[in-house]
Amino acid sequence: MGWKRVIGSGCAGMLCLIPMAWISFRFLNLTSLITGGLIENLEDALSAITGFIGGGAGTFIEIIAGAFIGLALIFLFPIHWCIFYRPDDALLVIAVTVPWILCCAITSGLFAHSPRGGIHTSLAIGIGYVIPLSIIYFILVALVPFGPAILDGIISGLTDLPYILAVLTAILEGCLVGAVFGGFVGSLKYKPEGGKKKKIKRVKTKEEEAPTEMFPPSQEIETTAPATSMDVFCSNCGAKLKADDMFCLNCGAKRT
Repeated sequence: MGWKRVIGSGCAGMLCLIPMAWISFRFLNLTSLITGGLIENLEDALSAITGFIGGGAGTFIEIIAGAFIGLALIFLFPIHWCIFYRPDDALLVIAVTVPWILCCAITSGLFAHSPRGGIHTSLAIGIGYVIPLSIIYFILVALVPFGPAILDGIISGLTDLPYILAVLTAILEGCLVGAVFGGFVGSLKYKPEGGKKKKIKRVKTKEEEAPTEMFPPSQEIETTAPATSMDVFCSNCGAKLKADDMFCLNCGAKRT
């Protein structure tokens, strides 16, 4: 799988993660699980707020807002944090990992053709999100003197990790879990030698290379039998005579 293909599939996977995060937010109650029940029914509240807009625009805004809330939660709360701090809450781990699993499996199914391609695609998705989120932090450092300290303080209070470390571990852990499923999906589509039958060149032996006929079928070879002591020849011209010839058919001389 070429690097251009990996980058292209990674960009597609980044877009695929958005609806997967919305699924976790809307149907797995991710917000309530992350906050330990402190924030309940946020998805219903969001539906009520966007309901005032009405029509397709309200539904679209609800989906986009829910998707980005889901992305923020899975980007800030690493899987190991869920295991260490909520070891008895298996549903929380499922809600955090399901978006990565679905995203990597679907993207690998579309673009990968081998286990290696599925793993590379999954890693490309994670790296694709790490880069812009890190750039945002460094821009904040350059523009707002106290911004990073405030951001690190908020994230450290939630995850016991500064912003950069929380984002790196959350994304890399998520895409590594997804890479397992992406590699599996890629293995299902794997075909050795690109699925083409290998042509075997047959080497001819010396006996097969030799012509089966020494002469073309149309060519006739005249052969004469070797002379024997019983043969009779004309005494005049030396032509061969048959046993019943009385005269030489060549010169007309009488046989003697």
